[in-house]
Amino acid sequence: MTIPTSSHPVSGNSKKPFWHILTSVRLAISLFILLAITSIIGTLIPQGESLHLYLEKYGPSMFQVIKVARLHDMYNSWWFIALLLLFAVNLVACTINRFPIISQLYKKDTSLQAVERLLKMPHSFVLSLPSAASFSKEDVNKILPAPVLSYDVENGRLFFKESGKWSYWGVYILHTSILIILAGALIGAIWGFKGQIMLAEGEKVSEAVERFTGKDFPLGFELYCEKFFVDFYDTGAPKEFRSDLVIFESGKEVLRKSIRVNEPLSYHGLTFYQSSYDAMPLITFTITSADGKKKVLSLPVSEKISWQEAGLSVGVMQFLPNIHGGQAAHVWIGDDGFPPEAIWFLKGAEKEFRRGNNIYKASITDVEQRYMTGLQVKKDPGVWVVWLGCAGMLLGFGVVFWVAHRRIWLWVGERNGRPTLILAGRTNKNNMQFERFFDEMEQKIRTMTGVKI
Repeated sequence: MTIPTSSHPVSGNSKKPFWHILTSVRLAISLFILLAITSIIGTLIPQGESLHLYLEKYGPSMFQVIKVARLHDMYNSWWFIALLLLFAVNLVACTINRFPIISQLYKKDTSLQAVERLLKMPHSFVLSLPSAASFSKEDVNKILPAPVLSYDVENGRLFFKESGKWSYWGVYILHTSILIILAGALIGAIWGFKGQIMLAEGEKVSEAVERFTGKDFPLGFELYCEKFFVDFYDTGAPKEFRSDLVIFESGKEVLRKSIRVNEPLSYHGLTFYQSSYDAMPLITFTITSADGKKKVLSLPVSEKISWQEAGLSVGVMQFLPNIHGGQAAHVWIGDDGFPPEAIWFLKGAEKEFRRGNNIYKASITDVEQRYMTGLQVKKDPGVWVVWLGCAGMLLGFGVVFWVAHRRIWLWVGERNGRPTLILAGRTNKNNMQFERFFDEMEQKIRTMTGVKI
């Protein structure tokens, strides 16, 4: 009977320089390093902020670099997507290039081996038996559970058992998972949406503002802020803020949820995150004319209200909740005949001002603290694809690093005129674990045969 010898596949791509470059490990490592560096840059430079913030923070020169290279929206930039696509092409090319090698390894039959070769294996031991019958077929089945291959080899019987041969395909599970993750990221970049909503208590909105273009994005339903709650530390820093949101479709309530930081609301593929808030006080402003006429105005910040009878327009430009121990507002006052003016008012302190020949007295009599919740809106149709790829990657890593191709040979026969048992084994990984496993098998055989060490 002929004992097979090992053979090595020869790649047919050595004469194709472009294919050689595309399948090179050097290209894969270079792309991986580039992606890592750009990801660090994307972490250091805040993503998705307004352009004027980058101008203020980094200055005109660096701002031009950020704007032209789209470093403010790096993960959606054409060059970053191009890097991902090139990395994906490189991965596919490497996978295709190694397929014949992996396929041949998987198909290769190594069950039939010569006795001398068994003795040269990394793990082997020889045991002289009291007699040829002292190790029966039943004993073989206890050591090597079925299914077991067996052959007549050199005046004896060779038994072979292997496991984990399919683990050679683990790298393909890993590669496929990476491609799935890249596909999910591209789906999110192309068909996804990132925007924001500033919503006051008691108000509804049916659109979000796209973060970079400023365009309105229809939600497909109405979002209502029933209540906003904020709690502060003694230092004045916000401790917790919460939005009680309600979703309406066709005028009917379909969902209600309170959201906090890291506790978002998801509905119809859109996810709403609690990201910020803004104070929106309602200021009660009382004006008294020289002839005793009085007008009480309720002024939201950044809105203008008219006192038509007196021909005055009043608006709050800025509100400070704590200045000199009290609340203050910077109030804009105008009329048809004279240029407008801005006056600071402290709550409870009456102040006199003149418009032409008319003299008025005004004061802030009350401040109702209201808030506007800031919501980040995200639509990512590729997120489940990414999660699927991550699950596959965990499986792939598990196979690549922990599932080994183990092969065990057990030969029983006559050698040098004496009944002999030879146990040999190989593994392609986790050698220390296999060594313990092999030692346990050796001890089991000695116990079964009654031969001491």
